[in-house]
Amino acid sequence: MTTSFQKLSFFLTALLFVLVSCGTPYEAEEDTGEEQQEDEEQIEQNDPVPPDGVLETVTWNIEWYGDGTYGNGDGNGPSDEYIQTKNIVEIVDSLDADLFAFQEIHSQKALDDITENMEGYRGFVAEHIDWIQKTAFVYNTNTIDSLEAGPINDVREEYQSDWSYYWANGRTPLFFRFKYKNSNQDFYAVVIHGKANTGSSSEEYAEAYERRQKAAEGLYYYLKDNKPNANVILLGDYNDDVDESIYYEESPDNFAQTPYYQFVNDTDDFDVITKKLSDAGESASINYDDIIDHITISDELFDEHIQNSTLIHDPRSYIDSYGTTTSDHLPVWAKFDVTAASKSLTKN
Repeated sequence: MTTSFQKLSFFLTALLFVLVSCGTPYEAEEDTGEEQQEDEEQIEQNDPVPPDGVLETVTWNIEWYGDGTYGNGDGNGPSDEYIQTKNIVEIVDSLDADLFAFQEIHSQKALDDITENMEGYRGFVAEHIDWIQKTAFVYNTNTIDSLEAGPINDVREEYQSDWSYYWANGRTPLFFRFKYKNSNQDFYAVVIHGKANTGSSSEEYAEAYERRQKAAEGLYYYLKDNKPNANVILLGDYNDDVDESIYYEESPDNFAQTPYYQFVNDTDDFDVITKKLSDAGESASINYDDIIDHITISDELFDEHIQNSTLIHDPRSYIDSYGTTTSDHLPVWAKFDVTAASKSLTKN
């Protein structure tokens, strides 16, 4: 009896030892998995971009960025904002631009989620826009000294009462005046997000077109009246094309005049440098054939604009499922040779 009990005790002790020993590797594998998950969630920070005498500018609508994280749960835009952020950081690293003009940024907190991974960059959103699709600027502090920024609201009297309405959801233009380091040049950048070409009836489509038209007119006259000698760079989602409008009257063969016709026609004072992309039939949209993301410059920058530098950057060659994970717009960029001219500009 005693011998049987001793054998049973020995057996139970051995079994317990085996179970404990078998449990140890399982716990270690669980910890290792958590460490790997943490490593996967870290976004690699971009390297700083040194000055090279070339001002590189980009406009990019980053579809509903931050709405999933900071919004009210509607979940507009790409569903996985970690992947969206990771892809954005990879793309801006590929571009290495000095100035990014973004559209559809939810908030300053959302923008910070991008810039915290961009070493040497700072950014700010248009706080005057209450809507969750804000415009924003992100700039390279190694090349740009910030001077001032704010909304453009002091337009001619005929546009003032409906100025916010023309731009939809109060998305009035945001300006950013800055100096390129080691030069004596000030720049006056403006980012816009025009009224979308949407509606449930022909009357609503016509109204949306007229709002874009009035917004463009008001901005054109503001720049002519208040910034006649400034180095103007007007970037953004114009929500319309510049060769002809994407809005048509009565039939798809009867497209209206571009609402930005003043900028297009005034070739002495402005150059819509992305119009050549329109003329070539190129598109910076994932879902449509027209290009609605544009850049316009004032005559002060005609000589400094680097010819053939105005391009659409297509990340779909290195970003998987770009249209569903990142944005329904592609970045559009242009470059300027700051060393091409030496100017002494006063504040405009």
